[in-house]
Amino acid sequence: MRGGERNRQNDPAKDQRPALQENITDLVEYRLALLEEDLRLSPGQKIAWQSYADKMQALASDVSRERNRGQPDAPTNALQQIDHAVDVARNRLTALEDISAAARVLYEGLTPQQKSLVDSRLSTIIIPLTNGGTPGNAAEKMGRQRSPQ
Repeated sequence: MRGGERNRQNDPAKDQRPALQENITDLVEYRLALLEEDLRLSPGQKIAWQSYADKMQALASDVSRERNRGQPDAPTNALQQIDHAVDVARNRLTALEDISAAARVLYEGLTPQQKSLVDSRLSTIIIPLTNGGTPGNAAEKMGRQRSPQ
């Protein structure tokens, strides 16, 4: 068990937050690790993978931070709330464009077998970050798929 997980188990605020909010970054990290292992990347592919994975983890951290943010300390009016929503959407769009660019570079360097594996599993990583879906539902459906040998 990692240190961060051990600390969260003893966190009294844990009971006040839904599991989804607490575990989204861990879930993305876990799924990326599984996919990386299953892809069996060559040394030449690892740079593109790391760029992609870093961008995915940054988005997951941002989503988690925003979900955990809760209510602001000071009351905000409707216009401030709308402005905040626009800022969040703009930041997410930028992050997704960065992910898209990194994914294209990675995908171009994959073998046909690796592409097939990525095609079948990538949505289980990114969809929960983009549409507010529950990662747990996708995790139940995903399982660990191996590429055909």
